[in-house]
Amino acid sequence: MDDQATNYVEYSVDKKVEAADKLKRALYFTLIGVIMIALVLVLVKFGGPFIYVTPLILIIGVPLAKFFFRYLQYEYKYTVDRSSFKMELIHGKAKPKLLYETDVKDMEFAVPYDDINRDKYPDRDFDTVVKCAESMTTPDLYILAFKDKNGKRVLMYFNACHKALKIMNYYNKKIIISPSLRH
Repeated sequence: MDDQATNYVEYSVDKKVEAADKLKRALYFTLIGVIMIALVLVLVKFGGPFIYVTPLILIIGVPLAKFFFRYLQYEYKYTVDRSSFKMELIHGKAKPKLLYETDVKDMEFAVPYDDINRDKYPDRDFDTVVKCAESMTTPDLYILAFKDKNGKRVLMYFNACHKALKIMNYYNKKIIISPSLRH
């Protein structure tokens, strides 16, 4: 069996659309609509040759609105390749953007997000807190701590899968594997 296949896992989750996300999307579409209507009204007011530019607002505006809408859609993908852990952010199926990369050996801990660990590792003890999870209520939620390349302590919430945790635990015994994982 190929050693790479046994020590490699890639896992991705779409962020659930929550109330705050719905509000952002509603405000986005409202803003786009107001801008397009305002441009049309300005062009109609000035009349003359400017009136022929009005259809261009729709022709250009709608694709632009669709293009920028992807920034309201989040997907997180992490990769564990031997002792390397990499978290990426994907906006609307675009090219992944690297958020963090660290060596599993350098991780302080990776533990299930439950009542005990929530109180044991408060957000205020870390320089940066990132939520790279489907939802903060998912049963597969884990807390991960490490130092980034700038030396700042990072606390990351992420959806864990069993295989990733097994690989991480092999390289760092501070990784706790929960038997209740769905994946």
